[in-house]
Amino acid sequence: MKSLLVAASLLAASSAWAAAPITPTNASATGSYSIDGVDLSILADGYVAPELTLYTVDAVSWSGQEGASGATFTLDFGQLYTLTDVLLGVDHNDFYQVQVSTDGLNWNTLFTNLAFEGQSNFGSEIISSVAGNAEYQATIDFPSVAARYARIYAMGGDGAYSVSEMSFSGVAVVPEPEAYALMLAGLALIGFAARRR
Repeated sequence: MKSLLVAASLLAASSAWAAAPITPTNASATGSYSIDGVDLSILADGYVAPELTLYTVDAVSWSGQEGASGATFTLDFGQLYTLTDVLLGVDHNDFYQVQVSTDGLNWNTLFTNLAFEGQSNFGSEIISSVAGNAEYQATIDFPSVAARYARIYAMGGDGAYSVSEMSFSGVAVVPEPEAYALMLAGLALIGFAARRR
């Protein structure tokens, strides 16, 4: 009986993959922008500019145009993930739209971040979709969605925009080798326990 319980727990662990931060394989941009960092990986490097930081520091920034005609920043996760949460660092007084795609061609709006919604009244704002987080904002909370790509662009504001972070958490749609190993170990234990009986 003990062996069956251990085997069942291994199987459960293999099928209940916990959401974890996703490291994009590529970050790209269209439009004109400036960057305070080495490259566009600054968008998802896990570091969020502290609130009240000047919007051009530790961020990509741009001015003037909004929407599709302005700067758009895209993350490629390298494979399909079920996205569960996001942490954003953006300029506090602008509107940003975040969209996702499975193929990089067809995009669906995930949420719109509204200006003046957070706690900051100057510079960088940190916003989270994780309920219970001190930076939680209900308007960016979204149901789990499958995507390989995510992009962000400004929809309006004061004409000076920035993004310091767009970090997603989720679960790979295709199980990783560790998950297969756990599942096989669980099946082997169940087989061994059944044989002993």
